[in-house]
Amino acid sequence: MKNWLVVANAARARVLEAADGAEPYVHVADLVHPQSRQKGVELGDDRAGRVSGAGHGLGSAQYIPRTDVREREHERFAREVAAVLDDGVAAGRCAGLVLVASNPFLGELKAHLGAQALKSVLRTVAADYTTLADDELAQRLRT
Repeated sequence: MKNWLVVANAARARVLEAADGAEPYVHVADLVHPQSRQKGVELGDDRAGRVSGAGHGLGSAQYIPRTDVREREHERFAREVAAVLDDGVAAGRCAGLVLVASNPFLGELKAHLGAQALKSVLRTVAADYTTLADDELAQRLRT
């Protein structure tokens, strides 16, 4: 059982495992979420914030803020990536996780990890290395 390296941003994630051969990594999963790259108007618009409560001036009211559609797509993708990692840890396919993700996606990803996967996190790096080739990625992470 080896550690998994997760290299992600809000639109793409690679799950890699350390290899024994000449190549530095074996690809476990490649996830792509093209909606995260679209403009908000292309995704649709959420209704403006609204007030809910007793109405008619009685009781208290609660303001429900508007949700940005791009943020919602980033969260959906963070949940998708977290589910892959949770499954890998639960099934015993990986011993530990190294998370390399752009800010704020790193925080979103960690927030959606299950308890067991969260305990398996060995290291986090706040950087977007999704465009790097495997050998260059290995070199950057050695330092």
